[in-house]
Amino acid sequence: MNHLDKKTRAAFTLIEVMIAIGIMTVGSLGILAMHQGVGEANRAALEMNTALAITERWVERVERDALSWTERGLNSSSLAGTYHLSGLAGTALATNWFRPTPPPGESYDFDFFGGDVITGNPNPAKYCTNLRLSWLRQGSSARVDIRTFWYREGYMPGGASHPNWVDSSAFRGADCGAAAADSWGLNTANLPPNIDVVFASTVVTWLRREGT
Repeated sequence: MNHLDKKTRAAFTLIEVMIAIGIMTVGSLGILAMHQGVGEANRAALEMNTALAITERWVERVERDALSWTERGLNSSSLAGTYHLSGLAGTALATNWFRPTPPPGESYDFDFFGGDVITGNPNPAKYCTNLRLSWLRQGSSARVDIRTFWYREGYMPGGASHPNWVDSSAFRGADCGAAAADSWGLNTANLPPNIDVVFASTVVTWLRREGT
């Protein structure tokens, strides 16, 4: 009797272990799926924070550039001599989106970590920045729109049905010019499904110097 009881208890224990393993397997699949979702959300948040930091950096660059604008007027020589605002010189209303020409040590494209892609930085470009200028008060104050766009991680190329789908190989190292961005649909309400963009604006005015 005792020998049979031991066998029965052993058999029931094996069944219980199998049930427990099954429950753990199903639970683990759910945890893995949740972990993957959290990982993708964290990566998207990192990309957004990096793009915001880049855009804020460009706001500072534009405002710093405006310190050289010391003469009022549509065709002032100081306005024409700026790096980023010179497109307004001789322009009656506004410019289109364009790729800026920054001073040495700065760039319009950035790597995964938000670093300027310049000489000595071997990392490929991931983020691109464009500017657009428009007069608020002609010759004395202007609005600068800034957009930073990038290929969203987590989207695999191929098999896309969206007409403006951008393949990852087409984006990596792609031209950051406004024409390329517009071809991806960034100037329309319908953004491509694997491209993200951040917008910001700032207002700059000419800086009056003493004695002028």
